[in-house]
Amino acid sequence: MKTRLKKIICSILTCALTLSAAASMPAISSSAKESVGSGLILSTDSITIVAGASATFTAVLGDGFDASRLACVVADPDVAAITPIAYAGNAAAYQVNYGSGGTTVAAVYHLDNPAVVAYVTITASPLVMEIPSRLGTNHDNYCALVSYEFVPYDFKYADFNDYQSILKLQYQCTSYKDDAFAKWGCYGYFYDAAGNVLSKVHLYCSSLSKGRVYHSEFNVPVNAVRFTVEGF
Repeated sequence: MKTRLKKIICSILTCALTLSAAASMPAISSSAKESVGSGLILSTDSITIVAGASATFTAVLGDGFDASRLACVVADPDVAAITPIAYAGNAAAYQVNYGSGGTTVAAVYHLDNPAVVAYVTITASPLVMEIPSRLGTNHDNYCALVSYEFVPYDFKYADFNDYQSILKLQYQCTSYKDDAFAKWGCYGYFYDAAGNVLSKVHLYCSSLSKGRVYHSEFNVPVNAVRFTVEGF
């Protein structure tokens, strides 16, 4: 039985890791929708949490089935941890806790039949990220976010300890119709919990080209809790 269970978990992890690689772009701001599997429905298909926070979701089986036979496995448990918090008939509730940050996928599956499975993408971010689908100040020329990640701030001298991490952004030009605006750009803002602007940064490029991916790196202020980018 133990050998069979190990094979089931390995199979679920393989699927979850595959989905995690395919879902490298973090969820930004969209209304959550159900994740429908084979005989299992999760209340959402994506969850975003920030440092120090948690979130919950539910899993529902068909009528007459026992939700206590459900299990959950996370492709990268360092990103976030998931624990069951309640079972009632054919429904189960789970709590997602922030880990080290990043994006991963969790699989909820039935212990007696691993084909009954559904997935939820989890994004754990140190900051609340508010990034519109279109980046830029010209309606004919704009970019879209490809990905973002936070890496440790490694310049630790006494006069430079005002930053908690480095934010790395990648954005791609998805529309270029106005040659007069080849020098493209927009602004981002780091806010503290009181809504004060801690830092204003500039996303820009000197030669816009459709399909090209651009990179920006910004130092994240110590007290920052939210990052926004101006859109249209």
